[in-house]
Amino acid sequence: MCSVSLVLLMIVVVLGGMGAWLQGPLPLDVEATRQLQRLIDPRAAWIEWLSVTAGWPMIVASTLLAGLFAASLARLPGAAALIIGVGIAMASERLARLALYVPRPSADIVEVVSASASSGLPSTFAMFHGAACGGLILLTWGTRGREAMAVRLGASALLLVGCIGRVAAGGHWTSQVLASAALGALAAILAARLVGVRR
Repeated sequence: MCSVSLVLLMIVVVLGGMGAWLQGPLPLDVEATRQLQRLIDPRAAWIEWLSVTAGWPMIVASTLLAGLFAASLARLPGAAALIIGVGIAMASERLARLALYVPRPSADIVEVVSASASSGLPSTFAMFHGAACGGLILLTWGTRGREAMAVRLGASALLLVGCIGRVAAGGHWTSQVLASAALGALAAILAARLVGVRR
């Protein structure tokens, strides 16, 4: 798990640091968004629906639902680790927004469904789902059985599809989503260590 944590930390530092330094899209960000917008309708209803799962107050319901899955997999310690991981991620997201500002995609460059003046880094969606889905993936890591595999695949798919949707809608650059999801996953790993859940 140390090697995974190190890779995640490198993603956060490199992509997040470059985004904060350049104050704009990183190389390939613009092309990645344009390609996704050719394949996916940026105004698709499913993108908005998934985005709502990481917005207030739905974020509370989403966390509790993920906590139920965690409890089923690893009893009370698993649920506690997941909820604490989400708490750490959301606290980190608030602190990061106070410390830095990185512009979101511009409608002059790509299609932007819903313009926002808030910082594009971190992505609240990617951080929340990085922590919640990352926590579920962590709890099922190396575990066999239908339930564990279904939760692991479901959490992975939700994280991937949701992040793709945020980029396709012009909400964030790919680099911003990757850095935020990696930071959320690090919060999940930290919480698992604090609670003593090992996988």
